[in-house]
Amino acid sequence: MFLDPLFLMVVLLLVSFGFVLILFFPSLLEIKKPKDRGPRKIVEESLNKLSDLVDVQTSDGNIVKISGDICFLSGFEVEENVVVEGSLAVGDRCHFHKSVKAKGDVQIGNDVVIDGNLVADGDVSVWDGTVIGGAIDARGDVKLSERVSVRLSVVSGGNVELFESSEVKNNILALGVIRVLKQPRLDFPSTVEDIG
Repeated sequence: MFLDPLFLMVVLLLVSFGFVLILFFPSLLEIKKPKDRGPRKIVEESLNKLSDLVDVQTSDGNIVKISGDICFLSGFEVEENVVVEGSLAVGDRCHFHKSVKAKGDVQIGNDVVIDGNLVADGDVSVWDGTVIGGAIDARGDVKLSERVSVRLSVVSGGNVELFESSEVKNNILALGVIRVLKQPRLDFPSTVEDIG
């Protein structure tokens, strides 16, 4: 008994459509009702809130100048160049679309993206998973944690310390020592006999 080729084609088409629907159904649900709203943008209202804490100046919509020390909370997104007259701390998952410059020390959190350069007159510490689209230029020490990506160079007036899982696409220049650290590894015993 042979089946009609048209019937087989329709069944095959329905099975293929069902497979594609099952494959992309979670994506469609995430697009329709996302669990994470994404990063918060610094808009005029946010700049006004920041100006209550520190002196914030904007010039021609391209540069945000902040007098004093500042700490950006997790999830902020800034579309302008940022110039900080003091120390800078950045929370996790922030996105800076242009360059960042600070007169003091800089601490960058986990999974931060800076599309431009990071310039500091003090020390720079960059935590896990951060991407710097330009270069890092610091007068002090530079510390890069695990899985940090710097698309250009790192220039330091002091020491540079980075994990072997981090990458710097071009040169690392330092007036001090360059240390490459191995990733921390936990060695658990395979059996109870290995403990004794």
